[in-house]
Amino acid sequence: MTLTGRHLDRSGPAAPGASGDGPWPSRESTADGRPAGESSIAQDPILRLHAARYTSLRADATPLGLSSVHPAFGPDTLAVPPRALLTPSGPGGRPAIREAVGGRDDKDLDDLDYFVEFMARPVVAVFRTLLDRHGTLVETDGAGAWRYEFSGQGQPTGRVLLAAPAPRGTPTVAAVTAAVTALHDVLRALAQAVGEGAGADARVDAVVAEELRFLRPRTVALLTGQHPWRTYAHAVPVEQDAVLRGVLDRVRARAQARRDRPALPPPTVVIDVDCCALVPTERAVRALRELRLPAARGAGGRPVSVDPGAFAVLPSDSRPAWDRFVRRNGLDLAWPGVDWAGAYAEFLRGFYRPWDRLRTDRVSPGLNRFVRDVERIGGVVVLNTGRRDRVRAHTRDVLDRYGIGHLPLLTQPDDRTAPVADLKVANLKRGGPWDVVAVFDDNLANRRAMAAAYPEALVVAVEPPNFTSDRPEGAPPADRAPLIATFERLPDPLPPSRQPAGPQLSYAQSVAGLHLPELRPRLAARSYQVRLSAAQSTRLVARLLDQARGHARNTAEGARRWLRQETGAAETTDAAVARLVHHILTRKQFHRGSRSRYPLSAAMSDTLPFIRRGQPIRLVLVAFPLKQSSSGLKAEGALPDLAELAALVRLVELRHTIAQVYPPGIRLRILTDPTHYRNRPPDSFDAYQRKLREYRRLVGADDFVSFTDVDEAAYAGLGLTPATRRTLLERYRQEYRTTLAGLDITDQPVRTLARASAVDPGADGQAPPFRDIFTSLLHSVAVPGPPGPRLTWSQRVYADIYQLDGEDPAEVLAARRQVLRVVWADTIDYLAAARADHALGYDRMFPDRVRLTVNQPRQGRCGFAPLGGSVLLPWHGTAAVTRRGEISVDFVVSLRDQGFVPVYSPLLGGEQAWFFVPVTNTLAHGDRGAEIEPALLDAIRLRRR
Repeated sequence: MTLTGRHLDRSGPAAPGASGDGPWPSRESTADGRPAGESSIAQDPILRLHAARYTSLRADATPLGLSSVHPAFGPDTLAVPPRALLTPSGPGGRPAIREAVGGRDDKDLDDLDYFVEFMARPVVAVFRTLLDRHGTLVETDGAGAWRYEFSGQGQPTGRVLLAAPAPRGTPTVAAVTAAVTALHDVLRALAQAVGEGAGADARVDAVVAEELRFLRPRTVALLTGQHPWRTYAHAVPVEQDAVLRGVLDRVRARAQARRDRPALPPPTVVIDVDCCALVPTERAVRALRELRLPAARGAGGRPVSVDPGAFAVLPSDSRPAWDRFVRRNGLDLAWPGVDWAGAYAEFLRGFYRPWDRLRTDRVSPGLNRFVRDVERIGGVVVLNTGRRDRVRAHTRDVLDRYGIGHLPLLTQPDDRTAPVADLKVANLKRGGPWDVVAVFDDNLANRRAMAAAYPEALVVAVEPPNFTSDRPEGAPPADRAPLIATFERLPDPLPPSRQPAGPQLSYAQSVAGLHLPELRPRLAARSYQVRLSAAQSTRLVARLLDQARGHARNTAEGARRWLRQETGAAETTDAAVARLVHHILTRKQFHRGSRSRYPLSAAMSDTLPFIRRGQPIRLVLVAFPLKQSSSGLKAEGALPDLAELAALVRLVELRHTIAQVYPPGIRLRILTDPTHYRNRPPDSFDAYQRKLREYRRLVGADDFVSFTDVDEAAYAGLGLTPATRRTLLERYRQEYRTTLAGLDITDQPVRTLARASAVDPGADGQAPPFRDIFTSLLHSVAVPGPPGPRLTWSQRVYADIYQLDGEDPAEVLAARRQVLRVVWADTIDYLAAARADHALGYDRMFPDRVRLTVNQPRQGRCGFAPLGGSVLLPWHGTAAVTRRGEISVDFVVSLRDQGFVPVYSPLLGGEQAWFFVPVTNTLAHGDRGAEIEPALLDAIRLRRR
């Protein structure tokens, strides 16, 4: 007979509203008097892109009373029931969906991909957003059932039409189950009509899995019914997110201290292996399936076998966890006569033997990213396990498969006699040197031993999902350790359906800081693009310049007041003027980094010679190399956009501010370096430089800003020749190639980078560290791949660029290897150039100048922030205007995901967006397409801090 466990899970389901969930918004009405459904569509970026409400339908299926007309197709669209698309239409009796997809204008995608992005994803995204953020359901039957919107020419618009008013009442598990089942059935049927076979079903399932990630826990609770989407419902508790971010904060602080004191050991995060770093689901299932229990009373003497698929939870390898497994699944009640202690011993044999079963373990969700983040901010991850030396190879195989085979692995002797916890502490003490800042372990005894050995470390309990542990149900860990289930964190920024208000900037400092697999391209948003007129564009630039002049007057007056307070008088001496200039250069709208890097004494030395002669103060700045658009993740186009123009406006503001206190003003020489560090063809940067000079004329900066190639300036200023530099460059390149010979970046990339750093010939301070430059260049190279949308392909390649084995398609792995090889070669070129600069004295080019820098300033240099407090430099990303009107920069891959849409201008042309704006701040008109809300257009400005 088969023992089923009967789903007697005594813990009970999670209650909606737990773990950081806030209340759903009211579904009655909003402050503006509109039905809540209409208001949510207007304010929610995903609903704004993919949904509209209608009040009635004409006989010809034209929707009336649309909450918003489609910006590309106007009000004359059609509302088509999804089932109607399965009826025969056209020659050959093909389903209507085939005619619609096959007759589309957009041919960048194949038929199935087009269906997924313009028809399947919008439905699932609207379902998720309405349920997760607004607490309402998509109507799936009756007169108010949802419909697809089609243009008059039969083209899908990418939107779902919903009947008004919005449904009321809190959703129930039963209602959600019915809605999901209906949606799933129709999407599967439509997909099969477009592309027959298992591939079509798999694509729908993939969309569901992608769109149902990072839900609120209350939403996951509503998705627990018996329906096809149940397994895809995913949430990360805010408490887990806080614990993991806290660990990263600890690592970051210790890494900063180590930069100031390099002799300190690296900050180290220690992670156990079994039921922690690796999850043994397949081993547990196999061991249970092979279990043959002693005959139970009342079983007629027949042996009892188990069906693991019927269990609510699985057991881990500890005895308390086994006992809880038995109770949680009701096995003790169903079969009271079974020797469960004996069954535990038999389970353990199958759990660990044969040892090859260890190779079936899977990495804990989120671990790869957590490891990369610890390493990226200067920390080290060490795996400290109770496994014995004899299974090191088995463990390494799994780690290698998941791209973390470079991590130090501490195992225990085959003939161990001491307790596992003591040996784990001893192993860690012998290793290193390591500065242990956090320890993750699923075993209570291990955690207590680690806490005693490292009292300053944060010790964290781990319980993988669907496994029992040594913790009693409902109780906190006995050692009061914070508890996590996986290593997943909430993404930055949060998915739009979880945002409190409108699309958000990511504020990531690098693409590596984004959760790339979680970002959606929103291809259907292409039709929401805005096109400014020439008059609108020039008015925007004029307003920015007017604001700059007004701010210049205010800042200068504030500087004079400051000087009067400091000195008691309005001094007019040369030294007083120099103090004013220094005060202005270090104001928050202009300055970046610590002001201590550019003290008053340095400003006096740099500016007094010019002030005494009554000449314009000379400044020099290395900036504006080229737009980083190669991968398609940072910027979509290669030309300077509104971010670069705004940076020039900020320079105009600086010029006017200083001229208020020192009328001769300033002269700024901008050194561009598009080919200085990396060999690039001229056509990759010539257009960028030409457009930059157009912007300079447009903002009136021609008379004080000049652009010069950095090498041309060096040749003239230092008396060098190009041949001298070429010879030195080749010498240093060859030195790197010789030193790094035998290292293959496609063989354990992280470990190879560590080895390269250990033998770095420029580590004497003549150049930045090898690893730092490699990681900074990683996302700025072209990504080889098939035709189609570049953004989505680059996301797949960069999802985990160091993962070169495992389950990803061969073409993705090949592209990753090629990217790594290119970056390796570019890193050598960059470091060779940096060492050549040092040897040739590039730092001595301009001894009598204020040396501005857009990077974190070194001593004696004045940090300059082109866009106030924006983290990214203009050329490292894409211009974006926030819903408050501030000009900033972000990565286009995040902007697209968050519901920002492109704005085009005649100042840049029709091929590249001038900037991006939240879709929720646009208006759609049937005859004019999309427009920016006038209030926002008039509010666009530079940040002040």
